[in-house]
Amino acid sequence: MPPVVRISDLTFERLQKHAMPFVDTPETVISRILEFYESRGEQHSNTPKDRLYVTGGEFDPDNHPSLHHARIIAAEFDGRPASGWNELVRVAHERAMEHFRTFEALRSASLSNISNGQRNAEGFHYAPEIDISIQYADANMAWRNALHLARKLSCAIRAEFEWRNKKGAALPGQSGVLSWKMGQNDSGA
Repeated sequence: MPPVVRISDLTFERLQKHAMPFVDTPETVISRILEFYESRGEQHSNTPKDRLYVTGGEFDPDNHPSLHHARIIAAEFDGRPASGWNELVRVAHERAMEHFRTFEALRSASLSNISNGQRNAEGFHYAPEIDISIQYADANMAWRNALHLARKLSCAIRAEFEWRNKKGAALPGQSGVLSWKMGQNDSGA
C-alpha cells in the first residue's frame, strides 16, 4: 500500500496552479516539480536554505534562510506598502496602534524595542504618525517582529526580496517571497 501524504489546503491550491485539468493528479504535479528541481543539480540537505518551496520562491515564514544581505523589492502589511525591512516594521506598528490605541497596549503586543515619543539615539527612529520610536533591527529580526504583529492583528503580510551578490548572503543573487495571511497553517502565533 502506498504511503498517505497529507498536505495543507494552501499547498494543494498551489499545486493546482501547476496542474493540467483532467490530466494531472497531485502525484504527477509533485513528480514534475521534483524532476525540475533535480534537473538543476540541486542536492537535498537539512540546512534552512533548502526549505525553499520549488514553485515561486516562497519560503516558510518561520523557517527561512538568513535574510542578511537581502533587500526588499516590494512589501506590504495589511495592504499598506513598505520599501524596506524596518519600514515594514514601522507600517506594522502604525496599523497595530490603530488597533491597540495606547502605547502600553502596543508595547505589550510588540516584539520590537519601542519607546514613547521621539528618541533618536541607540538605533531608534521616530514614527511621527504614531508618536513612537522604534529601534531598527536586522532583516531577520525585522521580519520576525512584523510577522508577529501580523498574527496578532490577523493581517496579511508579504515581502518580495532578493539577496545581494555578497559574501555572507544565504542565496546570492536569488529572490524569494515571505508571506502570511489569516488561516494559513503554520507553526507561529
